[in-house]
Amino acid sequence: MKTILTILMSILTLAVFGQDTTYYANNGDRVNSLKSCDRYEILERDQTDTNKVVVKVYFKSGQIESERNYNPYCKRRLDGKRKEWYKNGQIRMNVDYKNGKLNGQVLTYWENGQLKRHDYFENGKLIKGKVWNFDGRETEYYDFEIKPKFPGGTDGLVQYLGAKLKYPRKSQKKGIEGWVYVHFVVGKDGNVSHVKVVKGINKEMDAEAVKVVKGMPKWEPGMEDGRKVSRSFYLPVRFRLTRQ
Repeated sequence: MKTILTILMSILTLAVFGQDTTYYANNGDRVNSLKSCDRYEILERDQTDTNKVVVKVYFKSGQIESERNYNPYCKRRLDGKRKEWYKNGQIRMNVDYKNGKLNGQVLTYWENGQLKRHDYFENGKLIKGKVWNFDGRETEYYDFEIKPKFPGGTDGLVQYLGAKLKYPRKSQKKGIEGWVYVHFVVGKDGNVSHVKVVKGINKEMDAEAVKVVKGMPKWEPGMEDGRKVSRSFYLPVRFRLTRQ
């Protein structure tokens, strides 16, 4: 009886995880199964507070790659520990967040286990930090995070949207205004991909916003701990009529 109960509990556990498991190919696209994936993600919600979510990503082998704590998850706000591992099981980083900002220690490691970085932050502000090379020698400090940058910065992005965004005729005639919120990813090569509308107005205005975002020139890619990384963005695109 005990054996049967254990098996049933295992099946129930797998069923719960299966509902929140997503499989990804090497390029980040979703796929349908473990067999065809490069990594898979398991989302675990807190039983007493569904805003609190732990997202764990595993290599196809089953070795954990990352673990991130969010609160609230709907805003993808990091709150608590964020950890990452190399494929060999060696920890890559152990970072503290609070309310979406770095807060506490930032510890990163080389693949040989050598400490790479030891920073201390308070509410997103760097208080002190040191970095070391692969052989354990202290080296010149460099920032832990560098955000992706559109050519010309924020001003360049505003100018680009102003020049490229065209008001759809039907919506213009009907006097429809508003914001289209677009999600996209700036890859390690600076190219924009995975463009989609997360909150739109109507089909033609949504399509225009997506077209303009897809046509963006290359960004300067983001950096994290000295390596290029992909980063997600949410861009509000405004359609506003000019009134005489």
